[in-house]
Amino acid sequence: MGRLATTGLQFGDRVFGRNAELSTVKDAYRRWASGGGCELVIISGASGYGKSLLAYEVKKHVIAGGGIVLSGKFDQLQQGEPFSALASAFDVYCGILLQDSVGPSSSAEMLASKVRSLLGSEAYYLTKLIPNLATILVGPNTFPMNHNEDCDNAQKRLQYLLCQFLEVISITFSAPVTLFLDDLQWADPASIEAVNHLLLSGGRDKCFFFLGCCREGAINKEHPVWKLLRSSETFGVHCTNVMLDLMDEQTVNIMVSETLCLSPRLTSTLSSIIYHKTKGNPLFVSRLMLSLCEEGLLRPSLSRRRWEWDKEKIENQKLPDTVAMFLNNSIRELPEHVQSSLCVLSCFGASADVSSIRTLEKALDKNILDDLNVAVAKGLLDKIGALYRFSHDRIQEATYNMMPDQARRLFHFSFGLSLASLSIDEGDDGILFIAVNQLNHGGPAAVQDPSQSFTVADMNLRAGKKAIQMADFKIASSYFDHGISFLRNNHWMEHYDLSLELFELAAKCALTNGDHDRVKLLYEQVLTEARSFEDKLDIAYTNIRALFDASCLEEALTKVLYVLNKVGVVLSEDLMTLLPNTKSMLAQYSDEQLLSRPVMTDRTKLMAMKFLSIAQLCLFHTNPKSQPKATLQVVQYSLRHGMSGLSSVGFVFYGSFLACQGEIPEGYRYVKIAIKLAEKMNATDCMGDVLAVGSQVMGYIEPLQSVNDVMIRGHEYGLMSGNISSAMLSLAMSIVVDYWSGKPLSLVKSTMDDMLRRTSSKSTLALIQTLPLYRSALAMIGNVDDISMIIGTEEERKMRETTLHLLKVVHFNKMYVGFMFRSYNEVKQLANAYDAIASLPFNIILISDYMHMFYGGLINFWIARKTGDAIWFERGQVAIQKMRSYANCSSWNFKNKLLLLQAEQSFHLEDFESAKVYYDDAISHAQEYKFVHEEALACELAGYFLSERGDKNSSLFYFLRAQRKYHEW
Repeated sequence: MGRLATTGLQFGDRVFGRNAELSTVKDAYRRWASGGGCELVIISGASGYGKSLLAYEVKKHVIAGGGIVLSGKFDQLQQGEPFSALASAFDVYCGILLQDSVGPSSSAEMLASKVRSLLGSEAYYLTKLIPNLATILVGPNTFPMNHNEDCDNAQKRLQYLLCQFLEVISITFSAPVTLFLDDLQWADPASIEAVNHLLLSGGRDKCFFFLGCCREGAINKEHPVWKLLRSSETFGVHCTNVMLDLMDEQTVNIMVSETLCLSPRLTSTLSSIIYHKTKGNPLFVSRLMLSLCEEGLLRPSLSRRRWEWDKEKIENQKLPDTVAMFLNNSIRELPEHVQSSLCVLSCFGASADVSSIRTLEKALDKNILDDLNVAVAKGLLDKIGALYRFSHDRIQEATYNMMPDQARRLFHFSFGLSLASLSIDEGDDGILFIAVNQLNHGGPAAVQDPSQSFTVADMNLRAGKKAIQMADFKIASSYFDHGISFLRNNHWMEHYDLSLELFELAAKCALTNGDHDRVKLLYEQVLTEARSFEDKLDIAYTNIRALFDASCLEEALTKVLYVLNKVGVVLSEDLMTLLPNTKSMLAQYSDEQLLSRPVMTDRTKLMAMKFLSIAQLCLFHTNPKSQPKATLQVVQYSLRHGMSGLSSVGFVFYGSFLACQGEIPEGYRYVKIAIKLAEKMNATDCMGDVLAVGSQVMGYIEPLQSVNDVMIRGHEYGLMSGNISSAMLSLAMSIVVDYWSGKPLSLVKSTMDDMLRRTSSKSTLALIQTLPLYRSALAMIGNVDDISMIIGTEEERKMRETTLHLLKVVHFNKMYVGFMFRSYNEVKQLANAYDAIASLPFNIILISDYMHMFYGGLINFWIARKTGDAIWFERGQVAIQKMRSYANCSSWNFKNKLLLLQAEQSFHLEDFESAKVYYDDAISHAQEYKFVHEEALACELAGYFLSERGDKNSSLFYFLRAQRKYHEW
């Protein structure tokens, strides 16, 4: 009782009347902890209903069970800070680890060791977002960021690294990780996209549980959290929604009873009054009780050693209808100077630490901390360590809304200007973001001196660049757009460099955010105002990328060719002239000399390489025959002007082109050069493409089973660099190799299922290219009911019409399944259609090409035997010639295939003795080189051969062996 008399009413963190809701969340956590895959729980309810308190109870439960909780909170007025809540959650956790940072076995050193081991230099990108991680890792960064990479790649890389870091934390401490984010209604899109990536990239072996709180009715269909929920639902992430409502009268009585340490029987009359005045809103109940205590209507009695109250006075007290009005009245009862300091604090969000407030005091020449301590005593603020925090969001909102709109804008702008000079003097990114956000809340209308416009625009440019380093391109875009809005009418004349850089970076961010119309508007203005052709190059490239992404391929190609022509690169040269010239230039260098060529440094020439690179892509889709022209120009340009990271991509495409022309060993040589060049240039953003393309040539030289490791590396490089399309292409190619190398079909299907779950709309092409083989795998396993996708999606049908390679893949897989199930009439019809497509020119070699050739040859010999038509036999002969040339490069991959084709050829020619030898040799070599599915096929075809020859006993032996091998597959 003495404690109550000196400290006043104490509510603590007890949750009242939420047992059912708490059990629901605990059940979800238990389900996830037992191996149920990633889990998402959202607690929603109106303001003041106790969402955060319920989440706190869950956090205590998780920690008690040995789990790790990372906690962050979004803030309406801090949305301009990149990944604000998400970054804070990781940073606070790393800060806690630093408190135990003595000795090699400390938690911080254990984490540092794992991060260095598993993430290497890539961890630097995380330290820009998580400052305490930089302290944990210790030592200067020796791997500078690539500021010229595509924004989209940087964002995807950061999402990948956050996933990896979360996994590193879990592995280091052998504990499951829960991420809790409060006030999701204020969440920025980049943070939610990162959470989405964390959820979708986690399988049953990933330890990630997500808990979030948001206000009821604040999430509409355009909100990023709505999209998160829909995405989670689509990809099978279990989602639990917990809705909180008002407390009933009985619960209010329990709350009052436990707060006053009296039995419910004694407090029932007071509780009834409180309930009817507050409607059971938990926040309103607690604030009303504090108000009654302050007014002496609820007070401790030392003589009775218990709380007592004036029932009639409380009943007769007039109260506002809503908690917001009640809070507003409570604030207005404070002294004006305290109200003023609270208003200052409210302009900066829900909380601020002492160091930030002291910085603000210095900038404003105003004593704020003493006033805030008065508000703490009144229960309007909480002081937690060095942090001042509004005791509830509604109190901050009520304080903020007390100021008229125009006054608020002027306050924000003056606060921002005051902090701006400090951010420049101290080089503190945190102060920079705070200052710029304040200036932007003020807006251009708050500018009073024309010189301020330049200052604010320049600060937005600085903040935008920092946001790009932290890979938050939505917020970076907002900074650049704000910076442009502060520019004055004659800004192109007075501040040309600032204007050009703002427009270029705004366009890059707009491209990343998918706003192609915005890119076009920015591009057209720079096109009009730029003082030189070189000044147009950056934004011209961005505009072409936007056209390419929007599938305006012809227009993109036209603009690319125009730019290349202006920088002296012409693609009109005849391929038959260009190829010998390229070979002649390369003949002057050994492999070592090529790798030692000077580095390209000229900005215009580096831009020309980027335009040549996108020209390759445009031509690949619009005019495949001309695509090698761009590849050869990349090689020649690199030899003339120096090597860049993109040179490695040019060389790997060159190697693929040579291999496609039949020069497989030479093509393989240039693939190895391309990989070494990418490594030497530290071109991690290019390595994914280099390995994806290069692995396809390797599959003609190296054992097929070993090539899969290269593709997995390509997938990992693609994820690390943020090049998701390249990463998913490598994954798709690795699945193709898994299938054709004879990996157990159950494992292949599992990998395919995982890819289908993880593949996003941005990697649709890789997904659709994999679907035909997925259907083949289902057919071979016998899951006939799952082959409903045979008809194909509408999107796939459209892509078939424009992508010849996809059309070729679709026809082959249908023909292949028909052949494996001996559907002769269907196969014959499909073979004619396939041959018409396969005869078209393709200038990139793929591992699947030789499987097409192999099975196509078997099918042609089969039809030739049935029809006696020479055209089918001739096609089979072509397959043998091709397979013989391939076998000269790799016996491992091709010897058994060549032998089986020769067996079918001899069968057709009625050279039965040779046929029997070829069949047995094909079986023996398939077994030796570990192609179990081709061993099964050779046994099956030998069985058909012997059966038609009338040797039923021998054929049965081969059929039974085939059955065993198919079952093994």
